[in-house]
Amino acid sequence: MRPIQHLPVDFPANFDPSEKQPDFFYENFAKHFTKDMIKMTSKGLNINETAVEDLRKVIHNVLAGVDETLKNNKLIKQYQKHVYPQLVAEYKEKVLAAVRTKDYYLKEYNNKNMLHRTYAVNQYLIFTEKQSKIKDKWTIACVKKLNIFLQSNFLDNVAKNTLNVKNNHAVNGMLQLAEDQAVLWNKPRYDKSHLPVEVPAFNPGSAKQMQQFFDMMKIEPISVSAKTNKASWDRDNVEVLYKSTTDENLLEVLQAFVDHSFSGIIRNNFLAAFDNFTIDGVLHGNIKVFGAKSFRPTSNAPNLLNMPSTKSIYAKPLKACFVSSPGRVIYTIDLSALEDRGIANLSGDTNKQNIFLENLDGHSLNACGYFREEVAKTLGPNTDNVAYVKEFFRLVEEKHPELSMIRFNSKAPTFKLAYGGYPDSHKNGVITQEIFDNYHNVLYPGITDYRENYVLPFAKKHGYIHLGLGCRLYTSDAENHIRTINNATVQFWSILTLIAVNELNYRIEQAGYQDSMDVISTIYDSVYVDVDNDPKIIKWLNDNLVECMCVQWLKEEVVRNEAEGEIGLNFANLHRVVNNASVKDITKVLETVYGNQ
Repeated sequence: MRPIQHLPVDFPANFDPSEKQPDFFYENFAKHFTKDMIKMTSKGLNINETAVEDLRKVIHNVLAGVDETLKNNKLIKQYQKHVYPQLVAEYKEKVLAAVRTKDYYLKEYNNKNMLHRTYAVNQYLIFTEKQSKIKDKWTIACVKKLNIFLQSNFLDNVAKNTLNVKNNHAVNGMLQLAEDQAVLWNKPRYDKSHLPVEVPAFNPGSAKQMQQFFDMMKIEPISVSAKTNKASWDRDNVEVLYKSTTDENLLEVLQAFVDHSFSGIIRNNFLAAFDNFTIDGVLHGNIKVFGAKSFRPTSNAPNLLNMPSTKSIYAKPLKACFVSSPGRVIYTIDLSALEDRGIANLSGDTNKQNIFLENLDGHSLNACGYFREEVAKTLGPNTDNVAYVKEFFRLVEEKHPELSMIRFNSKAPTFKLAYGGYPDSHKNGVITQEIFDNYHNVLYPGITDYRENYVLPFAKKHGYIHLGLGCRLYTSDAENHIRTINNATVQFWSILTLIAVNELNYRIEQAGYQDSMDVISTIYDSVYVDVDNDPKIIKWLNDNLVECMCVQWLKEEVVRNEAEGEIGLNFANLHRVVNNASVKDITKVLETVYGNQ
């Protein structure tokens, strides 16, 4: 039985087939995907070497731009001034850490050591007020010559190498020698400690500097590292913050941070893979079918999940490296807003469902929920939420100044709340207690109820949560793992992409199209196919893959999945193919594809 034939299923909360058949998920799903993944990696990804070299140039230029941006940015200059006292203190501490006390050099008198002898004799001469006879070096011969006139038992013992090591002059000589040696060693270090400290260029790769910068800005972390228990400012968190601020100086810094992060990823992940694993123009990487905790596939050499977002400066140059085979085009399709549609179905939340069922603008919906009193000043009381939000959005599109600003102000807290944000403790925070309460209790109470009254208590009681299709995610600490567990219940359903690939491969064999197309990649909720440049074959692919992607997956599904294809000669330049497109429609798109070469 093919995996797709098990769909639609009951809600995971209501039915877990692994209770009666522990190997249900493996037998009916997991093992079927192995062949698909092997075919995918065997086919590989065609790489354009010229585009790869262009990408290297882009990285060089972007990094130079990042350095220049951070060098001149007002906030970075403020940060450097802010940390300067600490830099000075750290510099002095580092330099003076090498300072030595006289105890480091203090040794017992050695009769045969001329330096020891010299210091002992000179101390004797100081004691006897004969400083005029002090010398830089006292040989045995010189000591004997001196003693002809002074007739000193001390000098006699020195000359005979029989001086007691505890003799006062010997002890004082050793003390003076140790002190002089310490001064000689320490002087350049004390001198160096007073030199002006040069403030180094800001390094976005330094976790310490990143933490210091955001601490200075009084920006609370979106997440905390489990290893260090300190603020985590990785690229994902920086991108969330980027969507949450209007400060132009801060936006400039954040963009530089993102560009720097992606440059490292592209250089160490993609370029390294292009150089090491491309054979005859084809890159063969690795895929882990269920590599992520949410059972999403992962990959390496390269990790395609690290593909830059569309708005990134690296997006097009990198995607241009992945090209179609000769005589073919790339066909790609992705499930639109799969996670949002998933949580809308799983939680039954009315507002989340209405975003899709009523085509509501999400930011307008959120604005009406966060800032109810402010919106009511223009629209009056909210008696019909769907109509209310649509009217709000209509006025925003007509450039209503107050409502447009309210909608804009709703974006910042939304992005942080989506990452599990809490009310900010400082006055400039974007999540107030009122917004936090409205988000969880007014806007999306069904989602809150799903997490707090189903996912968490079930995981605490049973030590696992059923993600779906008999697949379970186990936990030993549900309270601390709740974010991962809850997200996994939704992200797990990217398995619909794998099911679609499996079903497509089956249909390809049945239709005899094995030599006409190959699935070459899945990235999150997307599928990429290398297909013959033939409108009839592309139409077959478009019709079948849309059907496979949009299959009903829940028996009581309220929000249906949607997907739409695109074609092009590489991953970067793609052109829309509407659902149910005719051969004539696809022929026109192909003309555009080849006309834009």
